[in-house]
Amino acid sequence: MRTHGHVRSLAGNRRFRHLLAVRLTSQAADGMFQASLALSVFFNPALGEASDPFRYAAAVALLLGPYSLLGPYVGTVLDRFSRRNLIGGANLARAALMLVIALTLAGGFNWTWVLCAMVVLAANRFVLAGLGACHPQVVPPGDLVTANSLASTLGALAYGLGLATTGVAKLVDSNVSYSMLALAAGCGYLVSAFVVTASFRRGDLGPAEDAPGGGLWKGLTATTEGMWAGFKHLASRKGPALVIAVQGLHRFLYGIVFIIAIALFMGFFWDVDSDPTRTTTISWLLVLAVLGNVGVLAAALATPLATRVWGPRNWIIALMALCAIVVAALAGAMRPVMFAVAVLLVNIASQGVKITVDTSIQRGVEDAYRGRVFSVNDTVYNIGYLAGLFAAALVVPKDGYAPGTLVAVALAYGLICVGYAYLARDGAPYDAHSWSRAARETRPSPSA
Repeated sequence: MRTHGHVRSLAGNRRFRHLLAVRLTSQAADGMFQASLALSVFFNPALGEASDPFRYAAAVALLLGPYSLLGPYVGTVLDRFSRRNLIGGANLARAALMLVIALTLAGGFNWTWVLCAMVVLAANRFVLAGLGACHPQVVPPGDLVTANSLASTLGALAYGLGLATTGVAKLVDSNVSYSMLALAAGCGYLVSAFVVTASFRRGDLGPAEDAPGGGLWKGLTATTEGMWAGFKHLASRKGPALVIAVQGLHRFLYGIVFIIAIALFMGFFWDVDSDPTRTTTISWLLVLAVLGNVGVLAAALATPLATRVWGPRNWIIALMALCAIVVAALAGAMRPVMFAVAVLLVNIASQGVKITVDTSIQRGVEDAYRGRVFSVNDTVYNIGYLAGLFAAALVVPKDGYAPGTLVAVALAYGLICVGYAYLARDGAPYDAHSWSRAARETRPSPSA
Protein backbone atom coordinates (compact mmCIF):
# COMPACT_ATOMS: atom_id res chain seq x y z
CA MET A 1 0.00 0.00 0.00
CA ARG A 2 1.27 3.46 -0.83
CA THR A 3 1.68 6.04 1.91
CA HIS A 4 -1.41 8.04 0.88
CA GLY A 5 -3.46 4.85 1.31
CA HIS A 6 -2.26 4.59 4.90
CA VAL A 7 -3.14 8.25 5.49
CA ARG A 8 -6.69 7.67 4.19
CA SER A 9 -7.03 4.65 6.44
CA LEU A 10 -5.90 6.65 9.47
CA ALA A 11 -8.16 9.58 8.59
CA GLY A 12 -11.12 7.23 8.75
CA ASN A 13 -9.98 5.70 12.04
CA ARG A 14 -12.07 7.42 14.75
CA ARG A 15 -10.04 5.99 17.62
CA PHE A 16 -6.78 7.23 16.10
CA ARG A 17 -8.27 10.70 15.58
CA HIS A 18 -9.30 10.88 19.23
CA LEU A 19 -5.87 9.74 20.42
CA LEU A 20 -4.29 12.32 18.12
CA ALA A 21 -6.49 15.03 19.65
CA VAL A 22 -5.20 14.05 23.10
CA ARG A 23 -1.62 14.46 21.85
CA LEU A 24 -2.17 17.78 20.04
CA THR A 25 -3.88 19.57 22.91
CA SER A 26 -1.28 18.29 25.38
CA GLN A 27 1.74 19.21 23.24
CA ALA A 28 0.39 22.66 22.33
CA ALA A 29 0.11 23.33 26.06
CA ASP A 30 3.66 21.98 26.51
CA GLY A 31 4.95 24.48 23.95
CA MET A 32 3.29 27.46 25.63
CA PHE A 33 4.47 26.47 29.08
CA GLN A 34 8.05 25.54 28.16
CA ALA A 35 8.55 28.70 26.09
CA SER A 36 7.32 30.92 28.90
CA LEU A 37 9.55 29.03 31.33
CA ALA A 38 12.64 29.33 29.11
CA LEU A 39 12.11 33.04 28.46
CA SER A 40 11.56 33.73 32.14
CA VAL A 41 14.86 31.97 32.95
CA PHE A 42 17.16 33.06 30.12
CA PHE A 43 15.85 36.59 29.53
CA ASN A 44 15.08 37.67 33.07
CA PRO A 45 17.59 40.33 34.23
CA ALA A 46 16.72 39.60 37.85
CA LEU A 47 18.38 36.19 37.53
CA GLY A 48 21.76 37.59 36.51
CA GLU A 49 23.97 37.25 33.44
CA ALA A 50 22.56 34.72 30.97
CA SER A 51 25.70 34.09 28.88
CA ASP A 52 26.99 30.94 30.55
CA PRO A 53 26.92 27.48 28.87
CA PHE A 54 26.83 25.78 32.26
CA ARG A 55 23.72 27.76 33.20
CA TYR A 56 21.96 26.54 30.04
CA ALA A 57 22.89 22.95 30.80
CA ALA A 58 21.94 23.24 34.47
CA ALA A 59 18.54 24.76 33.66
CA VAL A 60 17.65 21.90 31.30
CA ALA A 61 19.02 19.27 33.70
CA LEU A 62 17.02 20.68 36.59
CA LEU A 63 13.81 20.23 34.62
CA LEU A 64 14.49 16.97 32.73
CA GLY A 65 16.73 15.17 35.21
CA PRO A 66 14.06 13.72 37.53
CA TYR A 67 12.16 12.03 34.72
CA SER A 68 15.37 10.76 33.14
CA LEU A 69 16.08 8.82 36.34
CA LEU A 70 12.51 7.75 37.13
CA GLY A 71 11.26 7.12 33.58
CA PRO A 72 11.73 3.34 33.54
CA TYR A 73 9.71 2.98 36.73
CA VAL A 74 6.91 5.01 35.18
CA GLY A 75 7.04 2.59 32.24
CA THR A 76 6.35 -0.30 34.59
CA VAL A 77 3.20 1.53 35.71
CA LEU A 78 2.18 1.98 32.06
CA ASP A 79 2.35 -1.79 31.64
CA ARG A 80 0.32 -2.54 34.78
CA PHE A 81 -2.55 -0.04 34.88
CA SER A 82 -5.02 1.54 32.48
CA ARG A 83 -3.07 3.83 30.14
CA ARG A 84 -6.23 5.82 29.47
CA ASN A 85 -6.61 6.62 33.17
CA LEU A 86 -2.91 7.35 33.61
CA ILE A 87 -2.73 9.76 30.66
CA GLY A 88 -5.91 11.55 31.74
CA GLY A 89 -4.79 11.74 35.36
CA ALA A 90 -1.33 13.07 34.44
CA ASN A 91 -2.79 15.89 32.34
CA LEU A 92 -5.35 16.72 35.02
CA ALA A 93 -2.54 16.97 37.60
CA ARG A 94 -0.54 19.20 35.24
CA ALA A 95 -3.51 21.52 34.86
CA ALA A 96 -3.68 21.88 38.64
CA LEU A 97 0.07 22.54 38.86
CA MET A 98 -0.25 25.28 36.23
CA LEU A 99 -2.40 27.23 38.67
CA VAL A 100 0.34 27.04 41.33
CA ILE A 101 3.00 28.04 38.78
CA ALA A 102 0.91 30.98 37.55
CA LEU A 103 0.58 32.29 41.10
CA THR A 104 4.31 32.03 41.90
CA LEU A 105 6.11 32.61 38.57
CA ALA A 106 5.52 36.36 38.57
CA GLY A 107 7.56 36.76 41.75
CA GLY A 108 10.86 35.75 40.12
CA PHE A 109 12.95 32.73 41.06
CA ASN A 110 11.01 30.60 43.51
CA TRP A 111 11.56 26.95 44.39
CA THR A 112 7.79 26.38 44.45
CA TRP A 113 7.36 26.93 40.72
CA VAL A 114 10.69 25.24 39.96
CA LEU A 115 9.55 22.03 41.67
CA CYS A 116 6.13 22.24 40.02
CA ALA A 117 7.80 22.74 36.63
CA MET A 118 9.94 19.65 37.22
CA VAL A 119 6.83 17.57 37.87
CA VAL A 120 5.02 19.02 34.83
CA LEU A 121 7.91 18.19 32.49
CA ALA A 122 8.34 14.74 34.00
CA ALA A 123 4.65 14.10 33.38
CA ASN A 124 5.11 15.32 29.80
CA ARG A 125 7.51 12.50 28.96
CA PHE A 126 5.28 10.08 30.82
CA VAL A 127 2.28 11.13 28.71
CA LEU A 128 4.24 10.86 25.44
CA ALA A 129 5.55 7.39 26.36
CA GLY A 130 2.00 6.31 27.17
CA LEU A 131 0.62 7.66 23.89
CA GLY A 132 3.34 5.84 21.95
CA ALA A 133 2.53 2.58 23.71
CA CYS A 134 -1.18 3.08 22.88
CA HIS A 135 -0.81 3.26 19.09
CA PRO A 136 -0.91 -0.50 18.45
CA GLN A 137 -4.21 -0.61 20.36
CA VAL A 138 -5.93 1.73 17.89
CA VAL A 139 -3.96 1.31 14.63
CA PRO A 140 -3.52 -1.85 12.47
CA PRO A 141 0.11 -3.07 12.06
CA GLY A 142 0.35 -1.97 8.43
CA ASP A 143 -0.45 1.62 9.33
CA LEU A 144 1.92 2.00 12.28
CA VAL A 145 4.83 3.74 10.56
CA THR A 146 2.50 6.31 8.99
CA ALA A 147 0.59 6.73 12.26
CA ASN A 148 3.87 7.41 14.07
CA SER A 149 4.84 9.95 11.41
CA LEU A 150 1.51 11.76 11.61
CA ALA A 151 1.23 11.70 15.38
CA SER A 152 4.79 12.73 16.22
CA THR A 153 4.89 15.33 13.44
CA LEU A 154 1.54 16.95 14.14
CA GLY A 155 2.38 16.81 17.84
CA ALA A 156 5.67 18.58 17.20
CA LEU A 157 3.87 21.18 15.09
CA ALA A 158 1.35 21.74 17.89
CA TYR A 159 4.27 22.09 20.29
CA GLY A 160 5.92 24.57 17.91
CA LEU A 161 2.68 26.55 17.66
CA GLY A 162 2.64 26.82 21.44
CA LEU A 163 6.26 27.98 21.42
CA ALA A 164 5.58 30.53 18.68
CA THR A 165 2.50 31.88 20.45
CA THR A 166 4.54 32.59 23.55
CA GLY A 167 7.54 33.94 21.64
CA VAL A 168 5.49 36.32 19.50
CA ALA A 169 3.56 37.53 22.56
CA LYS A 170 6.83 38.55 24.23
CA LEU A 171 8.50 39.79 21.03
CA VAL A 172 5.73 42.32 20.28
CA ASP A 173 5.88 43.41 23.93
CA SER A 174 2.26 42.52 24.61
CA ASN A 175 0.77 42.73 28.06
CA VAL A 176 0.44 38.94 28.30
CA SER A 177 2.47 37.81 31.31
CA TYR A 178 4.24 34.49 31.82
CA SER A 179 1.62 33.69 34.46
CA MET A 180 -1.23 34.19 31.98
CA LEU A 181 0.53 31.92 29.48
CA ALA A 182 0.93 29.27 32.17
CA LEU A 183 -2.81 29.44 32.85
CA ALA A 184 -3.52 29.07 29.12
CA ALA A 185 -1.31 25.97 29.07
CA GLY A 186 -3.31 24.60 32.00
CA CYS A 187 -6.47 24.91 29.92
CA GLY A 188 -4.81 22.83 27.20
CA TYR A 189 -3.97 20.08 29.70
CA LEU A 190 -7.57 20.12 30.95
CA VAL A 191 -8.93 19.68 27.42
CA SER A 192 -6.50 16.80 26.77
CA ALA A 193 -7.58 15.03 29.96
CA PHE A 194 -11.25 15.46 29.02
CA VAL A 195 -10.77 14.09 25.48
CA VAL A 196 -8.97 10.91 26.55
CA THR A 197 -11.49 10.26 29.34
CA ALA A 198 -14.54 10.88 27.14
CA SER A 199 -13.26 9.03 24.05
CA PHE A 200 -11.98 5.76 25.51
CA ARG A 201 -13.07 3.22 28.06
CA ARG A 202 -10.75 2.15 30.86
CA GLY A 203 -9.12 -0.77 29.02
CA ASP A 204 -9.25 0.53 25.44
CA LEU A 205 -5.62 1.72 25.33
CA GLY A 206 -4.03 -1.24 27.07
CA PRO A 207 -2.09 -2.82 28.55
CA ALA A 208 -3.06 -6.24 27.20
CA GLU A 209 -5.14 -8.66 29.22
CA ASP A 210 -2.09 -10.84 29.97
CA ALA A 211 -0.01 -7.91 31.25
CA PRO A 212 0.95 -8.06 34.94
CA GLY A 213 -1.79 -6.77 37.23
CA GLY A 214 -2.16 -6.01 40.91
CA GLY A 215 -2.51 -2.94 43.08
CA LEU A 216 -0.30 0.10 43.25
CA TRP A 217 1.91 -1.18 46.07
CA LYS A 218 2.40 -4.51 44.34
CA GLY A 219 3.27 -2.66 41.15
CA LEU A 220 5.83 -0.47 42.89
CA THR A 221 7.50 -3.36 44.70
CA ALA A 222 7.69 -5.33 41.43
CA THR A 223 9.22 -2.42 39.50
CA THR A 224 12.86 -3.53 39.70
CA GLU A 225 12.03 -7.10 38.71
CA GLY A 226 9.79 -5.83 35.92
CA MET A 227 12.45 -3.47 34.60
CA TRP A 228 14.99 -6.27 34.50
CA ALA A 229 12.53 -8.35 32.51
CA GLY A 230 12.02 -5.39 30.17
CA PHE A 231 15.78 -5.02 29.63
CA LYS A 232 16.10 -8.75 28.95
CA HIS A 233 13.22 -8.57 26.50
CA LEU A 234 14.91 -5.65 24.72
CA ALA A 235 18.26 -7.47 24.73
CA SER A 236 16.65 -10.27 22.73
CA ARG A 237 15.40 -7.74 20.15
CA LYS A 238 18.58 -6.66 18.38
CA GLY A 239 16.90 -4.35 15.89
CA PRO A 240 15.11 -2.13 18.43
CA ALA A 241 18.07 -2.24 20.86
CA LEU A 242 20.59 -0.99 18.27
CA VAL A 243 18.42 1.82 16.97
CA ILE A 244 17.64 2.97 20.53
CA ALA A 245 21.40 3.12 21.15
CA VAL A 246 21.92 5.15 17.97
CA GLN A 247 19.24 7.62 19.06
CA GLY A 248 20.87 7.96 22.49
CA LEU A 249 24.27 8.74 20.92
CA HIS A 250 22.62 11.16 18.51
CA ARG A 251 20.98 12.98 21.41
CA PHE A 252 24.36 13.26 23.18
CA LEU A 253 25.84 14.99 20.14
CA TYR A 254 22.67 17.02 19.63
CA GLY A 255 23.04 18.33 23.19
CA ILE A 256 26.56 19.56 22.40
CA VAL A 257 25.41 21.36 19.26
CA PHE A 258 22.44 22.82 21.17
CA ILE A 259 24.71 24.43 23.78
CA ILE A 260 26.99 25.82 21.07
CA ALA A 261 24.03 27.30 19.20
CA ILE A 262 22.44 28.88 22.29
CA ALA A 263 25.78 30.27 23.47
CA LEU A 264 26.51 31.72 20.03
CA PHE A 265 23.17 33.51 19.77
CA MET A 266 23.39 34.74 23.36
CA GLY A 267 27.07 35.73 23.02
CA PHE A 268 29.11 35.71 19.79
CA PHE A 269 26.18 36.70 17.53
CA TRP A 270 24.77 39.30 19.95
CA ASP A 271 25.57 42.97 19.41
CA VAL A 272 24.89 44.55 22.79
CA ASP A 273 25.12 48.11 21.42
CA SER A 274 22.50 47.77 18.69
CA ASP A 275 20.31 45.22 20.49
CA PRO A 276 20.49 45.80 24.27
CA THR A 277 17.14 44.06 24.90
CA ARG A 278 18.07 41.00 22.78
CA THR A 279 15.13 41.48 20.42
CA THR A 280 17.22 40.15 17.54
CA THR A 281 18.25 37.14 19.61
CA ILE A 282 14.64 36.27 20.40
CA SER A 283 13.73 36.74 16.73
CA TRP A 284 16.46 34.34 15.63
CA LEU A 285 15.37 31.77 18.22
CA LEU A 286 11.82 31.99 16.86
CA VAL A 287 13.16 31.45 13.33
CA LEU A 288 15.07 28.40 14.54
CA ALA A 289 11.92 27.05 16.23
CA VAL A 290 9.91 27.47 13.02
CA LEU A 291 12.58 25.82 10.87
CA GLY A 292 12.88 23.01 13.38
CA ASN A 293 9.18 22.28 12.95
CA VAL A 294 9.50 22.46 9.16
CA GLY A 295 12.23 19.83 9.47
CA VAL A 296 9.93 17.67 11.58
CA LEU A 297 7.21 17.93 8.93
CA ALA A 298 9.65 17.05 6.15
CA ALA A 299 10.82 13.98 8.07
CA ALA A 300 7.24 12.84 8.54
CA LEU A 301 6.62 13.06 4.82
CA ALA A 302 9.88 11.35 3.90
CA THR A 303 10.25 8.61 6.52
CA PRO A 304 7.32 6.31 5.62
CA LEU A 305 8.35 6.25 1.95
CA ALA A 306 12.09 6.05 2.67
CA THR A 307 11.75 3.13 5.08
CA ARG A 308 9.60 1.18 2.62
CA VAL A 309 11.83 1.82 -0.39
CA TRP A 310 15.31 1.74 1.21
CA GLY A 311 14.51 -0.06 4.44
CA PRO A 312 14.67 1.41 7.98
CA ARG A 313 18.32 0.38 8.47
CA ASN A 314 19.53 2.30 5.42
CA TRP A 315 17.37 5.27 6.37
CA ILE A 316 19.06 5.50 9.79
CA ILE A 317 22.49 5.30 8.13
CA ALA A 318 21.56 8.09 5.70
CA LEU A 319 20.29 10.33 8.50
CA MET A 320 23.46 9.93 10.57
CA ALA A 321 25.54 10.69 7.47
CA LEU A 322 23.42 13.83 6.94
CA CYS A 323 24.17 14.98 10.50
CA ALA A 324 27.91 14.43 9.98
CA ILE A 325 27.90 16.56 6.82
CA VAL A 326 25.76 19.35 8.31
CA VAL A 327 27.83 19.70 11.49
CA ALA A 328 31.08 19.66 9.50
CA ALA A 329 29.70 22.50 7.37
CA LEU A 330 28.82 24.45 10.53
CA ALA A 331 32.40 24.18 11.74
CA GLY A 332 33.58 25.83 8.54
CA ALA A 333 31.03 28.66 8.47
CA MET A 334 29.69 29.72 11.85
CA ARG A 335 27.02 32.20 10.80
CA PRO A 336 23.41 32.62 11.99
CA VAL A 337 22.00 31.63 8.59
CA MET A 338 24.10 28.46 8.59
CA PHE A 339 22.66 27.47 11.95
CA ALA A 340 19.18 28.11 10.59
CA VAL A 341 19.83 25.67 7.72
CA ALA A 342 21.42 23.21 10.14
CA VAL A 343 18.38 23.27 12.43
CA LEU A 344 16.18 22.38 9.46
CA LEU A 345 18.34 19.44 8.34
CA VAL A 346 19.25 18.09 11.79
CA ASN A 347 15.58 18.09 12.79
CA ILE A 348 14.80 16.07 9.67
CA ALA A 349 17.36 13.55 10.90
CA SER A 350 16.16 13.63 14.53
CA GLN A 351 12.51 13.13 13.64
CA GLY A 352 13.32 10.46 11.07
CA VAL A 353 15.26 8.52 13.69
CA LYS A 354 12.47 8.99 16.26
CA ILE A 355 9.77 7.68 13.94
CA THR A 356 11.90 4.66 13.09
CA VAL A 357 12.66 3.96 16.77
CA ASP A 358 8.99 4.23 17.76
CA THR A 359 7.92 1.87 14.99
CA SER A 360 10.70 -0.55 15.89
CA ILE A 361 9.51 -0.73 19.50
CA GLN A 362 5.88 -1.09 18.47
CA ARG A 363 6.57 -3.89 16.00
CA GLY A 364 9.40 -5.69 17.78
CA VAL A 365 8.35 -5.52 21.44
CA GLU A 366 5.45 -7.42 23.02
CA ASP A 367 2.66 -5.26 24.41
CA ALA A 368 3.22 -6.47 27.98
CA TYR A 369 6.69 -4.85 27.84
CA ARG A 370 6.03 -2.01 25.43
CA GLY A 371 5.42 0.73 28.00
CA ARG A 372 8.62 -0.17 29.83
CA VAL A 373 10.67 -0.20 26.65
CA PHE A 374 9.21 3.14 25.55
CA SER A 375 10.16 4.62 28.90
CA VAL A 376 13.63 3.05 28.73
CA ASN A 377 13.96 4.65 25.30
CA ASP A 378 12.83 8.01 26.70
CA THR A 379 15.35 7.69 29.51
CA VAL A 380 18.20 6.91 27.10
CA TYR A 381 16.99 9.81 24.98
CA ASN A 382 17.03 12.26 27.91
CA ILE A 383 20.19 11.05 29.62
CA GLY A 384 22.07 11.17 26.32
CA TYR A 385 20.87 14.73 25.81
CA LEU A 386 21.74 15.85 29.34
CA ALA A 387 25.18 14.25 29.11
CA GLY A 388 25.78 16.17 25.88
CA LEU A 389 24.71 19.44 27.49
CA PHE A 390 27.16 19.11 30.37
CA ALA A 391 29.95 17.80 28.14
CA ALA A 392 29.53 20.96 26.04
CA ALA A 393 29.41 23.16 29.16
CA LEU A 394 32.91 21.92 30.04
CA VAL A 395 34.52 22.76 26.69
CA VAL A 396 32.44 25.49 25.02
CA PRO A 397 33.46 29.11 25.74
CA LYS A 398 30.87 31.61 26.97
CA ASP A 399 30.47 33.17 23.54
CA GLY A 400 29.91 29.74 21.95
CA TYR A 401 32.62 30.02 19.31
CA ALA A 402 33.90 26.41 19.20
CA PRO A 403 34.60 25.21 15.63
CA GLY A 404 36.96 22.52 16.91
CA THR A 405 34.19 20.99 19.01
CA LEU A 406 31.91 20.94 15.97
CA VAL A 407 34.57 19.08 13.98
CA ALA A 408 34.76 16.46 16.75
CA VAL A 409 30.96 16.13 16.73
CA ALA A 410 30.95 15.65 12.94
CA LEU A 411 33.58 12.90 13.22
CA ALA A 412 31.52 11.23 15.96
CA TYR A 413 28.46 11.20 13.70
CA GLY A 414 30.58 9.57 11.01
CA LEU A 415 31.67 6.84 13.45
CA ILE A 416 28.05 6.21 14.47
CA CYS A 417 27.09 5.91 10.82
CA VAL A 418 29.82 3.35 10.07
CA GLY A 419 29.39 1.46 13.35
CA TYR A 420 25.63 1.10 12.98
CA ALA A 421 25.94 0.02 9.35
CA TYR A 422 28.21 -2.83 10.49
CA LEU A 423 26.38 -3.91 13.65
CA ALA A 424 22.91 -3.77 12.08
CA ARG A 425 23.85 -5.61 8.90
CA ASP A 426 21.64 -8.49 10.09
CA GLY A 427 19.49 -6.62 12.62
CA ALA A 428 17.32 -3.97 10.97
CA PRO A 429 15.06 -1.88 13.28
CA TYR A 430 12.04 -3.79 11.96
CA ASP A 431 11.00 -5.81 8.94
CA ALA A 432 9.81 -3.46 6.22
CA HIS A 433 9.95 -6.16 3.54
CA SER A 434 6.23 -6.86 3.68
CA TRP A 435 5.54 -3.22 2.74
CA SER A 436 7.83 -3.07 -0.28
CA ARG A 437 6.70 -3.60 -3.84
CA ALA A 438 9.09 -6.54 -4.13
CA ALA A 439 7.54 -8.36 -1.17
CA ARG A 440 6.59 -11.96 -1.81
CA GLU A 441 4.00 -12.17 0.94
CA THR A 442 0.76 -10.26 0.98
CA ARG A 443 1.08 -6.73 2.31
CA PRO A 444 -0.88 -5.96 5.48
CA SER A 445 -4.41 -4.80 4.94
CA PRO A 446 -5.42 -1.44 6.45
CA SER A 447 -8.27 -3.21 8.19
CA ALA A 448 -6.17 -6.05 9.57
